[in-house]
Amino acid sequence: MLRFIAGFIVGALAATWYQQNQAELDVDRRFAEMQDRANAVLNESRRILEETRRELASALEAGRVSIQSKAERLRQSAETGESQPGGETPQS
Repeated sequence: MLRFIAGFIVGALAATWYQQNQAELDVDRRFAEMQDRANAVLNESRRILEETRRELASALEAGRVSIQSKAERLRQSAETGESQPGGETPQS
C-alpha cells in the first residue's frame, strides 16, 4: 500500500512538473513567434521607407532639373529682352 501511495505522489509530482514545463515551452514558442512577426513588420517598414526615400530623391531631382531649365530659359529670355530696346525682336 505504501508503494502505491508513493507511486501516486511521484506520478502527481511528475505530471505537475511536466505541465509547468510544457507551459513554459508554450510561452517560449509564443514569444518566438511574436518576435518573428515583429521582425517581419520591421523589415517591411524598412523596405517601404527605403522605397519612399528613393522615390522622393527621384522626384526632388526631377523638380530640380525642371526648375533649372525654367530658370535658364527665363535668364535667356531676360538677356535677349535686355539687348533689344522695349523687348522687341529686330525685324529685317
